[in-house]
Amino acid sequence: MLNTYSAAYLAFIAVIVVWFVFYKTRFGMRLRAVGEHPEACATLGINVFRIRYICVILSGFLAGLGGAYVTLATVSQFRPAIIVGQGFIAIAAVIFGKFTPHGAMLACLLFGLCTGLRTIASQGNWISPNLISMIPYVVTVITLVLFVGHARVPAANGKPFERSK
Repeated sequence: MLNTYSAAYLAFIAVIVVWFVFYKTRFGMRLRAVGEHPEACATLGINVFRIRYICVILSGFLAGLGGAYVTLATVSQFRPAIIVGQGFIAIAAVIFGKFTPHGAMLACLLFGLCTGLRTIASQGNWISPNLISMIPYVVTVITLVLFVGHARVPAANGKPFERSK
């Protein structure tokens, strides 16, 4: 059975594997090239649509694993609003981590620390629970405001690719 500690170790191993795939394999080189200059990749004969579809499918799979972990291993039950706002924090972690696997890991550790502080601070009755539950989101917004200008976004991020004729 997968417990909290083994899932944490798997997350650190996944960061190493993703870094290796991104920076040491041919697929990773193509993936980064498609994110920067899809027109140039198409000129070289790389199927941009296939690479993008593979990435979307893999990201959906990994997001599903993360959601399954949160609902099954952490809370042990499903509630419709259990992961509210966590996707926003995940996107902020990628931006704050400068679109690198190790940077996103460090950003996730920071935001996880804020969630842990929320849990510790909620044990006392001297602060409103509503204010305490805002801690991770406030830290996320503050880090985005302070550091988003320093991140270099991939050039073709969010831009549709149209094959020229």
